[in-house]
Amino acid sequence: MASDRTTSVIGICVMRPGERLSDDRVVDEMGAVVTVLLHFAYEIWEQLGRRDEFVPPYFRDMWDEYVKRVAGFEAKSRCRQIHDGHLTFLQEEERRFVTPEAIKATCLTGEPDEIIERIRELENAGIQEIALMSPADYQRKVYRDVAELVLPTFR
Repeated sequence: MASDRTTSVIGICVMRPGERLSDDRVVDEMGAVVTVLLHFAYEIWEQLGRRDEFVPPYFRDMWDEYVKRVAGFEAKSRCRQIHDGHLTFLQEEERRFVTPEAIKATCLTGEPDEIIERIRELENAGIQEIALMSPADYQRKVYRDVAELVLPTFR
């Protein structure tokens, strides 16, 4: 059944006072979200002629290193290796690609008031629903944080 709702699929990490985007908890919770987008960016870049304009700005500083990583994969299993853990877990070898810049550009992160403000900005831009993406090992915690610290504002 088709829907006429405009939905954004995004990762959310409700941060605590003093936390930084580079903290292990934030990287753990958002790493698989960031890398699934990195994998997608690579596939687009590869399919459309390896042109730099297809590299998102938040991945540019790491792009050559990521391309070198992928070049080391066997051709016949490259797709499987690129997408290993696809939004389920963060490949440990890819942790270095989950930078604060990439997290900030691809996920809703911040303390509850910051996330609420960003959701309202999305709403003002026409987004009617948000579908949460979260790695399997952190889903319950992420969903609980959102349910307890963000959603009450919208009830």
